[in-house]
Amino acid sequence: MTEITWVLDPATGETLLEGVERKDAECLVGDLLPPPQELFCAVPVTPLHLPAASADEIERDVCVRIAGYYHNSLIEGPGRRSSVLFQGCQLHCVGCAAENTWAADGGYLIPVDRLADALLDPAFERDGISILGGEPMFQPDGLLALVRALRCQGCPHLLVYSGYTYERLWRLAQMQPAIGAVLGEVDVLIDGPFITALADRGGPWTGSRNQRVIDLAATRHAGRLVVATPGPRVRSRAPTSASSRLRHQHLAEAGGIRSSPAG
Repeated sequence: MTEITWVLDPATGETLLEGVERKDAECLVGDLLPPPQELFCAVPVTPLHLPAASADEIERDVCVRIAGYYHNSLIEGPGRRSSVLFQGCQLHCVGCAAENTWAADGGYLIPVDRLADALLDPAFERDGISILGGEPMFQPDGLLALVRALRCQGCPHLLVYSGYTYERLWRLAQMQPAIGAVLGEVDVLIDGPFITALADRGGPWTGSRNQRVIDLAATRHAGRLVVATPGPRVRSRAPTSASSRLRHQHLAEAGGIRSSPAG
């Protein structure tokens, strides 16, 4: 017999059924609950969309290209998250669940300030914002602008996914300084490509076991790489000074960083 798990979300009042197809869920809930909505890996199959940037906005404002966004994610970082899917990726991991985000000209352009407002919509509860894709570092200048816009509006915790490793990102930052600036300002990086053969042991926020949850705030403070255990211990900390970030960049490039649990 197939095991079905019922999960009640106390914040939204929604009920999640795991291990059941939509047609079977309709039979189970009957008239007791609203019509079920199919989810993909606990996030909406169809993300939310905003009005695309006008020609004047593209000329005047900093814009990013996205595939969509959504709220109430419980699998993309600590707590409850609002998440955005950046468009464009050159890595093309085999088995990627978001191939629709690969094309550099897919999705649509959106002004950074409008996107920040939508992600911080007060109608939804959240513990932070998660930025994924696609490959967010494919648009480093736009990503940095979004990070700073979210911080200006009081976002307490920012998490970024990247298919590049932390060490590779610092090498890329030598040619694209915005990447280094992003690493110097966000709280958590989940790094590394998705590898299908390692997917059987992915973590609660990762798709395959090679991917690391890096506590960047703790890393900047300690001057060494801090790989965190997913859970409530991954906290938001104030960004460190530019000199501290540069010191840590030097450690990364020199290969002198040690891995340790977050504390």
